[in-house]
Amino acid sequence: QISADNNLYLVADVSKTNPYINEPITVVYKLYFSYNIGISNWRELSKPKYNDFWSQNIDIKQLVAEEGMFKGERYRYVVLRKTVLYPQKSGKLEIEPLSLDLDVQLPTNRRDVFGRVQVVEDSKRVSAPSRIVNVKSLPETGKPADFSGAVGNFSFKVTPSKTTLKNGESLELKVAVTGKGNLKLFDLPKPVVPNSFEMYDPVHSENVQTPLSGMTGSIIDSYTIIPQFKGKYPIKPMRFSYFDLGTGKYKTITTDEIMVDVTTGPEQTVAVVNANNGKAKATVTTSINKSV
Repeated sequence: QISADNNLYLVADVSKTNPYINEPITVVYKLYFSYNIGISNWRELSKPKYNDFWSQNIDIKQLVAEEGMFKGERYRYVVLRKTVLYPQKSGKLEIEPLSLDLDVQLPTNRRDVFGRVQVVEDSKRVSAPSRIVNVKSLPETGKPADFSGAVGNFSFKVTPSKTTLKNGESLELKVAVTGKGNLKLFDLPKPVVPNSFEMYDPVHSENVQTPLSGMTGSIIDSYTIIPQFKGKYPIKPMRFSYFDLGTGKYKTITTDEIMVDVTTGPEQTVAVVNANNGKAKATVTTSINKSV
């Protein structure tokens, strides 16, 4: 009878063992089995917890046996699990093992009355060994003061719904980052608006997919802004900084200033300093009609 010990292996293929913090890596668990044995069922005994990683499992809709080389010999194999990992701290991090219990069919040296090789049912426990990933810190050289942890390749836009409005109307300001990287793991910058604007907390939305290559898509913070007075007001330029894995350097994107024109409504009160006594007095710039 053939033993399953030398004909059955569970391995964990790690795409990269020395990534940066928040650089995506993949772990693919493959079960290799020789042409001498068969497998009818498998059960997970222990699942990796991926401590100190953000993780996302990739759905495998159907197990398909493929051919490949392993230990210098040709084997069949199936991919049982695919996981995308984003390390959240530097240093040596452990990817815990995956253990399985398998139902296998092993051929014997006996044959039935038709000359066919007889097989026996057996169970076998296999485990993929733990793997160590040595995670690098992001460089301090050139790190922008406003860096919030974005790692990848991104574009950054700030878009107002309109820039001319009347008193009592509101505008929507969309702050959006699009690209490939750790989109769910950093905060978007916040706009700075004039004091005369009332700005509400943003509505956050995500359109992010996570294939085996890592997160891709967009995240948006939408702000509702209501001006209180007539006049022209600037919304200051915004900055977004990220670490570009392709160049190994930080990049900063700066948007243009946005000028908002409020065409109607009361004009803002302006504080004027009296040169004689140094005291401030309020001067209202709105006109007053006197009755004759």
